[in-house]
Amino acid sequence: AVNGAGPIHDFELALIGETSEHVEDTIEDGTFGMIEETGRVLNEAINDGAKNNHGMGYAIGKKIDESNLPNKEHSILCNAYKLNIPMSVGVTIGQNIHHTHPRFSGETIGKVGDIDFLKFVDTIYNLENGTYLSVGSAILSPQIFEKALSMAKNVARQENKKLENYNIFVNDIQEGKWDWSKGEPPKDNPAYYLRFMKTFSRMGGTSKYIQMDNRKFLHNLYHMLK
Repeated sequence: AVNGAGPIHDFELALIGETSEHVEDTIEDGTFGMIEETGRVLNEAINDGAKNNHGMGYAIGKKIDESNLPNKEHSILCNAYKLNIPMSVGVTIGQNIHHTHPRFSGETIGKVGDIDFLKFVDTIYNLENGTYLSVGSAILSPQIFEKALSMAKNVARQENKKLENYNIFVNDIQEGKWDWSKGEPPKDNPAYYLRFMKTFSRMGGTSKYIQMDNRKFLHNLYHMLK
C-alpha cells in the first residue's frame, strides 16, 4: 500500500529513470505539477481502471507494464501487477499533481480509491499472526489502517475468527524514545505529540516505533531478510 504520491514517482522512475521537480521554481509561474506525461498517463490508467472495476494500484501497474516503459522492471506497481500481488493506493483529492490535469476525474478516482481501500481491508482481515509495516507515513497510513482494522475486526467477530495477535512496526525520522508497550505517554512528554504513534498504539496487538531514515530502514530490512 502506498499514498497518492507513490504512483507518480513510480511512473516517472519507470519512464525516465528519475523523479524530480523544483517546486520553488515552478510554483511561481503556475506550472508546478503540469508535467504532461505524468498527468495524462496516470489519469488514462485511472479512468480505464474505473471502467473495468480495477483499483488504482492494479490499473497503473497494468498501464506501466503494457506501455513497455524503459525502466519498468524497477516499478513497484508494475511488478505487483505482474506477480498478482494486491497493491492499493490511498488517495486524497487535490493532493497530487495529476489531479490538476484536464483528464482528471474526481468520480473515477473515487471509484478506484474505494476499490483499493476495500482491497486493503481484506488484507488487514488476514493480519492474525502477521506484521504491519508503516514506513514514513505520518497521516494516511495510521488513519486508513485504523478504519480498515475496525472493519476487519467487525467481520471477523461476525465470523468467529480471531484478529488479535499482530505486530505493528512504525518507521519514521522523528525522534521517539517512548516505550509504547506502556500505553500513551503523559502530556508533558514530547512523545505524546507523535500523533501517528498515538493512533497505532490504540490498535491492539504489539506496537513499536523505529526512528531511522526510511531508506536505511528498508535497505537494512531487505538485507536482513535476504
